[in-house]
Amino acid sequence: MPERTQSAQQDEALRRVRSDCPVRTTLRDIATDLRSIDPSGPFTAFDRVFTAHNAANGCQHRETALLKRMPYIDWDTTRGEYGLILDRASWSA
Repeated sequence: MPERTQSAQQDEALRRVRSDCPVRTTLRDIATDLRSIDPSGPFTAFDRVFTAHNAANGCQHRETALLKRMPYIDWDTTRGEYGLILDRASWSA
């Protein structure tokens, strides 16, 4: 008899899919780059779109998925601050 806390096969499959999500991984990679390379530099709405375009490597679907998860900014922020915002956003991806 399985333990009450043992997850079902379907639950385990969903967990694996979410942990291997390429959008989540890409968001975390972008966040790491933003925090480590010139973190005090400005980050604008144009930079957001440009970064998603470069990270998608030509895949329109992936670019769209990234832009859906990358929060729009309409205030002055730095690359490091936006990196922290992306880290938080990656958990819901």
